[in-house]
Amino acid sequence: MKIVENVRVCRLCGHMDAVESSGRCPSCGAFSGLVTLPRGDAEQIGRRYRRRAMIKRLMSMAAVLILVVAVALWAAQVFWDRGLRPPKATTQASASTAPKVWGQVRRTPQNTGFTSEPVPYPHRIQWTYTTSEPLSGPPAVADQHVYLITEDGRTVALDRKTGQLFWEYDNGGPSGSSPAVVGDDLIVATRPGVIAALRRKDGTPRWQTALGHAVLASPIVMNGTVFIGAADQNLYALDVATGQQRWSFATDSWVVSAVAYAGERVITTSQDNRIHIVGSETGRMRLIYETGPGRHVGTSAVVQGDLAYFGSFRGRVWAVDWRGTTYPLERWMLFWKTNFFFWGWRSKLPIQKGTVWSSRIDGDVTQTLALAHNTVYAGTNTGQVGAFDAATGAAQWKTDLGVRVTSAPTVAGKTVLIGTQAGAVVALDARTGDQQWRFQTQGRITASPVVAGGVMYVASHDGTLYAVEAAP
Repeated sequence: MKIVENVRVCRLCGHMDAVESSGRCPSCGAFSGLVTLPRGDAEQIGRRYRRRAMIKRLMSMAAVLILVVAVALWAAQVFWDRGLRPPKATTQASASTAPKVWGQVRRTPQNTGFTSEPVPYPHRIQWTYTTSEPLSGPPAVADQHVYLITEDGRTVALDRKTGQLFWEYDNGGPSGSSPAVVGDDLIVATRPGVIAALRRKDGTPRWQTALGHAVLASPIVMNGTVFIGAADQNLYALDVATGQQRWSFATDSWVVSAVAYAGERVITTSQDNRIHIVGSETGRMRLIYETGPGRHVGTSAVVQGDLAYFGSFRGRVWAVDWRGTTYPLERWMLFWKTNFFFWGWRSKLPIQKGTVWSSRIDGDVTQTLALAHNTVYAGTNTGQVGAFDAATGAAQWKTDLGVRVTSAPTVAGKTVLIGTQAGAVVALDARTGDQQWRFQTQGRITASPVVAGGVMYVASHDGTLYAVEAAP
């Protein structure tokens, strides 16, 4: 006859002990759940517990692994701009920066507004082209044509030598932006929010993309991507070959100025006191820089090397290192450190990441800066024009024009060109600020003068585009 051995077993942890044992479970310390059962039944309880314990351990390990992977992906995205990426651009096409070409709004993707060509002394007007509405944006110039977007709803291609109309395209709405020349195409943006690629040979559209919101900025095209902001507070990246959206980035206000391209980042300003530095391939925020209350930034940034330059209200010109990264909670900590300083709880005012220098100039800087000869040039709404050392911010000269500056400066060779409220283009010596000459139109000038191939092109609010040249 088979003798059945009884044991004491803990139903909570499966521990078995001699039937004569007493007290709490030596394994889990429980008082309850201790029962006497045949060894076979007790072993079955133990196996069931061990299976449950193994499943719990595996689930815990899986949870830890998932957490580690999630943290690693988050860190890769936040700290190194890695991780999942939007679709790549289908080409690497960029706006032309060839000699004697002005391919987009500020000529270079860094928004410098500089050409090494000397500006012609305005001895005579080579030709004019007149429209029915004021002209508020500069033209693009390439090969044998001048391309202009008008406020009467057209994009026109003009013969570079005569100003005769070569073709025109009905935009379906007005625009004050500048086109961008990219290979055989012309990228145009209209105020109703339609971005289009037109064939340069005849003006027929190759693609159109409706953003659904007003667009006041000019496109910047670099490495196969059209970067442009809109009134819905977003910066958009479109594939230049197809018009398909690659990514969008939300700012805090309208984006009305052209971006600046810096390495694998784009720098955008919106109608507030912040600049946003975004990964050009990912559309993810890398750095936010704040200028402080009341110091509204309404201009594009300008880039040279590691520094981005921009102007603000309350008469400030800024230089910021664009390579930094804003980490989570960093701005919150800066806010409280600043408050602690003003409350007297901290001895030093904290320095915002990216700060290099800022310099004063009289008036509000409402127009994009120009950058040439390691010098930053700024104009203000009070008629002040200043030159600042790009490395240190030290003022090199200041000139009072006596009339509001209404266009971003252009630097052609060793001359700074300024458009004014009074309708004049004023030429200043880039080294001294001395006035050299004026070219007068009949309307306010908000479009930067363009110099290409020995000709200066001036778009005026009198509705006329002037092509001005030196004496033959």
